[in-house]
Amino acid sequence: MLFKLKVLFYYLNFRIEKKITDNHQLALHQTKRMNTYAEKVLAKSTFYKKYFKNNKLDWNAIPVIDKEIYMEKFDEINIAGVRKTEAMTVALHSERSRDFTSKINGLTVGLSTGTSGKRGLFLVSETERAKWAALMLLKVIPPKIFKRQKISFFLRANSNLYSSVNSIFFQFSYYDIFKPVENYLEDLNKYFPDILAAQPSILYELALLKSRGALKINPVKIISFAEVLNDPEKIFIQETFGCRIVEVYQCTEGVLGFTCDYGVMHLNERFIHFEKEYIEGKRFYPVITDFSRKSQPIARYKLNDILIEKKNTCLCGSIFLSIEKIEGREDDVLVFIENGKLVKLFPDIISRKIAHYTGNFVRYKIEEVDFNVLKIFIETHDVPGTGRMFTVALEELFTERKIQNIELLFYDKVQHNLGCKYRRIQRCIPDDIFESKVKSLPQ
Repeated sequence: MLFKLKVLFYYLNFRIEKKITDNHQLALHQTKRMNTYAEKVLAKSTFYKKYFKNNKLDWNAIPVIDKEIYMEKFDEINIAGVRKTEAMTVALHSERSRDFTSKINGLTVGLSTGTSGKRGLFLVSETERAKWAALMLLKVIPPKIFKRQKISFFLRANSNLYSSVNSIFFQFSYYDIFKPVENYLEDLNKYFPDILAAQPSILYELALLKSRGALKINPVKIISFAEVLNDPEKIFIQETFGCRIVEVYQCTEGVLGFTCDYGVMHLNERFIHFEKEYIEGKRFYPVITDFSRKSQPIARYKLNDILIEKKNTCLCGSIFLSIEKIEGREDDVLVFIENGKLVKLFPDIISRKIAHYTGNFVRYKIEEVDFNVLKIFIETHDVPGTGRMFTVALEELFTERKIQNIELLFYDKVQHNLGCKYRRIQRCIPDDIFESKVKSLPQ
């Protein structure tokens, strides 16, 4: 009951907060929140307090860190006195037992592998869970006064977060993504959810079952999270279920963004400060400072997501940064070697070139297994014909970028392991081989 009251408190607080209507107001808001965050949170962190001078944090002196460094410095960064070894033991036990109710010092402990496959730990307090739930109610699943909405969540790990917000407004059901979706057909058809929430690869499998008549549900809203939602899958899912998809950009490090009513992704700048480390054109890596997180501080943390900035003002009127596309992760960029130099192909460039030649597929996957070998998996009724179009598209792209002698290997079924995030374009060259080859190139 206390947790639900907290959720209600933050939900009402978020609703009545003064709207940020211009960039000046946003800058003032973020500066105030970050200064308070430095004083009340970062000053308590062994890792961050050394960057204070005369009791004031020098933000520019804080190093930009990534997941590897964050995990290495886990004991120094968190202010809850939780040790990495202890947290990892609890998290791994939860993964094996599928019982996710364990806590340390009153904090929920979770394990994330992300799309990189590397382990990450996260700590969340009850207050932080309440804020998350309140934000979801405000931005994604607003309550309806006269209807109790039934929500089906597909997750890699159940959490007391969802069951604890069951109320007169919401009823949650949880499904484990490590099990085949076919296992849940009977339960889903009986439960008949109003809202379906899952990663795109699961939504795609459910849409296939719906198109074959095995799945009978008719949700009024679909929520996508955890993976990049590509246009072909998005169109197929929306057309099959007859409702639009709301995207939530979320990871271990926090809730980073939501799509508005016009389908445009806006970054969550009310709670997170975003620095942009540009790569090429409008592409950038986000470096985040989440001033809503306390038990596990997040400051100048670099994500390896590749975002494409949208320059035009969104029709919804929000001044929060608009994103044209979440393109993928750093190792979704295919890398080739020509004349002793690296040539990069970003996922969006590849997808657009393929789309120019053919849309005769349900989905596909491209894996770079060596610097001159691509494996291409296509789900289509015309494998030979579609394969030829893929060949034409890719060879044209290679010619434009002066890339030569690339071997294309075609397969007629997309490979995807249960519980793993689906990535349509991915560099799969082992890290040691990739790094060794890159280091051998002329600088």
